[in-house]
Amino acid sequence: MKTFKQFIKEQKSPSGAEYESIITVGYNQSKPYSLKNAKDKNAFNTVKQFFPDYENEAESLGKTFRSVTKGVMVQYGASKDTTSSLWKKYTGKGKDTPKTDVYTPTHNISLKKKGGGQLMSAASKEAIATVMGALEMTGEKNDEVKKIADDISNNFTKLILDGYIKALVDPSQDKKGQFKNMSDEERKNKIREKIKIDEMHNKLTKDINNVLNKNEVIKQNICYIATTGYQKFPEGSRGIANKLIEFDPKSGKILHNIDTGTPDYISSDIKKMSSATSFYVAFKTGSKNPYSSLRTRTVKFDTMNEVFIETLKKDLNIKKLDESFDNLNQEIIIENLLKRAINKVKNIGGSIKSYFSNFYKKIVDKFKNIITKIIKIGKKAFENLFKFLGIEITNASIKISGVGGGFASK
Repeated sequence: MKTFKQFIKEQKSPSGAEYESIITVGYNQSKPYSLKNAKDKNAFNTVKQFFPDYENEAESLGKTFRSVTKGVMVQYGASKDTTSSLWKKYTGKGKDTPKTDVYTPTHNISLKKKGGGQLMSAASKEAIATVMGALEMTGEKNDEVKKIADDISNNFTKLILDGYIKALVDPSQDKKGQFKNMSDEERKNKIREKIKIDEMHNKLTKDINNVLNKNEVIKQNICYIATTGYQKFPEGSRGIANKLIEFDPKSGKILHNIDTGTPDYISSDIKKMSSATSFYVAFKTGSKNPYSSLRTRTVKFDTMNEVFIETLKKDLNIKKLDESFDNLNQEIIIENLLKRAINKVKNIGGSIKSYFSNFYKKIVDKFKNIITKIIKIGKKAFENLFKFLGIEITNASIKISGVGGGFASK
């Protein structure tokens, strides 16, 4: 048992960068994977220790990626690219990590693992460069947007702290005794300093969103730069991504496949992302000296079908649907879950009428919450409302799908 526990402890799953290599290997060759057959030998050497354990994942992901791009794939994310003159001016960095993680002859692809990081989490200099780069893209002068960059420059700061914030404010979280030698008065003073910085962060958050929500094009440009690396690298650089893919390593499925468009013609997907994105200023925490950073929060609006499914799963205490549901459409999944819920109520001698009355109330409360949020986003409200209801408008007709179909058609 001791040996088994040690074995489990030593097992390491691939990092995000290592998944780039796994995808590259699975895309370029078939099993059994070998250095001899590798078209990107560096990528193979990076992850050879994960084979054969991760061969099925490599095969599944490789097959999926072959459906969205063509030609030999090369891993690129581990390198450093020369930055643009604008980026170097504001950040001082002559080289930086490219947005392109892997590339083929047809695409520079930025990869994101399911549940991965934010669209943007930038320290002072990178945040200023992004805002000024977005402003430059418009070719116009905008004092309000320029003021965002000035406010970031003048207000972003560090909290000099040799330890984690949560351990400072809550001694019970100070597992490593980082602040055991700090007096009560010192702790109180440091907490007061932290609260004062939080207040500054909250004010900047409000000011930044007020300005960017009035300047839709600038906001779209910021999201475009954060996604692609445009303005960060010189025009034509391999480091500028033109496709963003979010993938699920376990299922091998692509969750989002976004073509970014060009600086002059930003894609509708990036524009939709922008409409659902808000910005906030908060501490970027690490082992010590947390610092101010500009970050993003992208709202995902569930569809009506998804609300039904998630509510039924909670009622049935199901955390994850089993494989028997994988190939079923959402309407059939809802029908099957409803049958399970009814049988559960019958088995405990409960009232079917009472169950559906409570279920209806929970659904309506969730609908109200989602629709309220959709209305708040302004110009894209109807687009997101129709998506929620399962309504797709084309030039020729209106297509209604899902449980929302019956509701929407009335």
